[in-house]
Amino acid sequence: MSKLKTWLRRGAIGVAAAAIAVGGGAAATRAFFQHQTAERLRIDAKDGIQDSAFVKLPSGEQWVVIRGENIANPVLLVVHGGGMPTSLFAEDYKSWEKDFTVVHWDRRDHAKSLARAGGRIDPNQGVDSFVADGLALTDHLRNKLHKPRIALLGWSWGSRVALTMAHQRPDLFSVYVGTGQAVDNSARDRHIYDHMLAVAKTGKHPELLAKLTALGPPPYDPPSRWKEVDVLEPVYLKTEGPKKSEGQLYRQALAMPDWSLTDLLTHKDAGRTIRRQRSLAVYNANHVWKAAPLGRDFAMPMVLIQGEYDHPDFVRPWFDGLRAPGKDLVVLPGTGHAAIQMQSVRFGQALHDHVLPLARSWEYGRPADTPVVQPEVKPVE
Repeated sequence: MSKLKTWLRRGAIGVAAAAIAVGGGAAATRAFFQHQTAERLRIDAKDGIQDSAFVKLPSGEQWVVIRGENIANPVLLVVHGGGMPTSLFAEDYKSWEKDFTVVHWDRRDHAKSLARAGGRIDPNQGVDSFVADGLALTDHLRNKLHKPRIALLGWSWGSRVALTMAHQRPDLFSVYVGTGQAVDNSARDRHIYDHMLAVAKTGKHPELLAKLTALGPPPYDPPSRWKEVDVLEPVYLKTEGPKKSEGQLYRQALAMPDWSLTDLLTHKDAGRTIRRQRSLAVYNANHVWKAAPLGRDFAMPMVLIQGEYDHPDFVRPWFDGLRAPGKDLVVLPGTGHAAIQMQSVRFGQALHDHVLPLARSWEYGRPADTPVVQPEVKPVE
């Protein structure tokens, strides 16, 4: 028996040692790839800036990354979409750093900011609270980077926050840029349903017609039933062009410097955390947000960069009705809602062509004799 115990003890020690070796090897491998990413991200330009830190904002400390090759360039604050903090994939946006000092902000309920808060979300935090954080961050950036106005980019859910920021404090911003622009979720749901129904009625997808007919048009009770329609769109229609696989995104995330495994796990579980910790009333209020109550008047140029498959025809009537000193609606062919990340270089070219001149000329306020520009759709190859 004693020999058996000795053998078992030695076996357990061996298994533990193997586990430690495997774990240590994985950690070493990850550290190697993080080092490689850090080398690619390093900014050597004499007048460049590469800064990352937690900034104290009204709802708590939040992670902010500032990157650019020349601090004289206009500042571009990116307000990310739901579930996709751009700071985690900063390498995708390196091409932008020649034209802008790019600022990636992890909102309070996402990514490293959520991890910093111990994975806890204020159950009452809604769009207005994020707007307050964004405006406080804008003031911080203006002081830190010595810029009177900055350019503001809102993506998807983040476009609600960014558009409200632009409306409330136009004196802080040179130009507003929206992509995957939120306008009216309920109306957009019906627009997508009708679009899919029209495709189904061509006779190419009888099974889609049967599913849509059985579901009927939105709105649904409960609203979460919309997911039954939402999952059909990428199956039967083009919703994105070339894009990274989930495996590529995970490998990229694991290789990101400054991100611990706790940060990554918190980010991965953020959607579930939001639904679990935030009250249903706040969650529903965020879902039914509409752009219309903000009015039609904006005191800065307005630019939308929409993917071809992201229903630019839906946002056009709202955009056409805006009154602004300049307007531009740019369509990126062959891409969709995630064009900002999946086609980041092409998106950066659109920023260079359509946003950079406005950001420069409006950095110190309205230029003299600024003409009112009518909206125009400009495909970007």
